[in-house]
Amino acid sequence: MEYFCYNEHPDFQLDEANVETVLSAIQTYMPLDHYDVISVAFLNESTLVDLHMQFLNDPTPTDVMTFPANEGDDERVGEICISVDQAQKYATEHRQDLAWELTLYLVHGWLHLCGYNDLKIGDRRAMRAAEQAVLSFLKEHYLKLEIKYGKWSMPACLL
Repeated sequence: MEYFCYNEHPDFQLDEANVETVLSAIQTYMPLDHYDVISVAFLNESTLVDLHMQFLNDPTPTDVMTFPANEGDDERVGEICISVDQAQKYATEHRQDLAWELTLYLVHGWLHLCGYNDLKIGDRRAMRAAEQAVLSFLKEHYLKLEIKYGKWSMPACLL
């Protein structure tokens, strides 16, 4: 499987090799065998709001959107779109590490591509349990995600 990272956020930098390491680990734990490519886009809030409106007719901010592969495409591409601004807001309000929050959003998007949904209460419980299982797997493997946000470099351990 191939991975592509795209970063639109002007104040946020990431190490693509680290993102690919996390994606590879998630693939090991919860394979997406029906995909050839996973694309991850780190976006600002306004871009994700535009996508939310365009595809779901909802003008409110959201943290993650996923776009599964289309049937019949030559290359099966899944896309995960992550709002860096929403992650930053949540991390600040809840005194969470930004890298940890972004990793959660990445896992959440991956699970949507696996077929998990979170619209109904029972589905949401299953999604949360799967999130915790994947995050625990990442912790067990001592993965680290290095990001830079604004002027501050933040090495962030998933522990």
